[in-house]
Amino acid sequence: MMGGSDAASSSDNAAGDDGAAGNNIPPSLDDASSSANGGGGINGVIMEKSRFLMKLAPRIRRLESDTAKCLVGRLESLLTKVRHLTEEENDGDDDRANDDDDERRESSHTEQLEAERRRRIRNSLLLTISSCLRGLALLRKGPDAESAFARVAIMPILRSKLSMGRLDEGGSRGECAGLFFLLDDVATTVKDMYGPILRASEGMFANDGDGANRTSKMAVDLVTCGVWV
Repeated sequence: MMGGSDAASSSDNAAGDDGAAGNNIPPSLDDASSSANGGGGINGVIMEKSRFLMKLAPRIRRLESDTAKCLVGRLESLLTKVRHLTEEENDGDDDRANDDDDERRESSHTEQLEAERRRRIRNSLLLTISSCLRGLALLRKGPDAESAFARVAIMPILRSKLSMGRLDEGGSRGECAGLFFLLDDVATTVKDMYGPILRASEGMFANDGDGANRTSKMAVDLVTCGVWV
């Protein structure tokens, strides 16, 4: 009789322990309680994730800002290299024009090697610049790219070519008789120096929208907002 009662009490205690263990399940992980409470556990998990993301928001914004600054700085450095490379090519053309026939023949092979080297450098610069523009577009920092292009690429050209003497060339002072030739010179210089970059930018961003969205503003518009400043 004592053995039977001990067994019965042991089974009762085990059942009680199982019930207690079942009651210790967190409500957010208990399917029965979640369904009984109308998904309250799931909502609690969502709220916890939201609070976690809110704590990370300042760091995310800081990372985004730092990344945009790095990309803009990199873009400015690359545009400066493109300008210097073009100026070197123009200086080389002027020197070759002053050489006599014998010197031209002797330097022909060297010129070919130098031209190939510059072509590889230009292709590398164009690829890296395109990556910077795409990164700024993804960060919704297109205006930063346009401002950098206007400041680093276009303004030096305007400062080197624009003057009152050239503006009034061929006419009285104040008539701006040389404006047409001045603008034509600036446009030609921009085309020769940055034409591939402008074409690559247009190709990347001109077709971002289709149908009704085709008229929406491009993510990066170097021609409208970077050249015509």
